[in-house]
Amino acid sequence: MRENDAKAFVRVWKVMEMCYKILGEGKLVTQRELFYKLLSDSPKYFSCQRHVNQTIQDVVSLLRCTRQSLGIMASSRGALIGRLVLHEPEEEHIDCSILGPSGHAITGDLNQLSRLNLSSDARYLIVVEKDAIFQRLAEDRLYNQIPCILITAKGYPDIATRFILHRLSQTFPNMPIFALVD
Repeated sequence: MRENDAKAFVRVWKVMEMCYKILGEGKLVTQRELFYKLLSDSPKYFSCQRHVNQTIQDVVSLLRCTRQSLGIMASSRGALIGRLVLHEPEEEHIDCSILGPSGHAITGDLNQLSRLNLSSDARYLIVVEKDAIFQRLAEDRLYNQIPCILITAKGYPDIATRFILHRLSQTFPNMPIFALVD
């Protein structure tokens, strides 16, 4: 066995061991948090975030499971604002039309996102690539002039933002989706 293969094998076991601990504590961690835990625990094997990311993918493929089921949540950069009300069971609702220009931060907890009940009177869903444009449209309250929901991932879309976008498209199948990109 080559040294790189042996290291990859150990990385898989270290990630599974850390996930076992995390799940035993009933917690969730982001990939970045997992990197710091592994860097502290096994610096010889995890010198960069890329090693952790690749090993997580290997474990997910090996076990045929999701990152969420391993206790790893997506870190989210995404936000949304506009004609949308988020209802979480046994929680207060969030009216996304009365928020400030930075909108509602999308959680990285996919389980929480899947439990949300969504209601809207919007006619359009607009995906905005750049955060600066998103904030400007939110500041101008575009969604009051054009009944819409604005969503951004602030550049490259993360898993949580893609997940909520998919939920919106499934919940409101007749709502056209437009994108503002450069």
